[in-house]
Amino acid sequence: MSVLFASADRAPATYNAEIYLSPDAGGALFYINYTAEGGGSSVLDAKLQYWDASEQAWDDLTDSAGNAIAFAQFTGVSEDSLKVYPGLTEKITLTNRQYNAPLPRRLRLQAVVGTTNVTFSAGFENLL
Repeated sequence: MSVLFASADRAPATYNAEIYLSPDAGGALFYINYTAEGGGSSVLDAKLQYWDASEQAWDDLTDSAGNAIAFAQFTGVSEDSLKVYPGLTEKITLTNRQYNAPLPRRLRLQAVVGTTNVTFSAGFENLL
């Protein structure tokens, strides 16, 4: 697996990790491990975005049904993963989400830490 964010204590802010997928990859498996909170009502939101070259801006990645490709909000110590691959028809569950969507070669994981510090790590694996 490739590391996007090494495990570290992060203050409230927006963090971005750019991802370049292998040319052979049909999809990818992404994960986040939320290991500690700084107290209070710590939250972590994370989603995938792609680079829109025509707009010269990052845009939220959506699946074939128009759903944002994102992790559920983290509000306590836990881990989650999501799989993005064209043609997936499996049910999206509360954890281990699966999305039917092609992945562009240039995308990023955007993680937003709110209210108080949190410790988390994130990564991905190419799926052939």
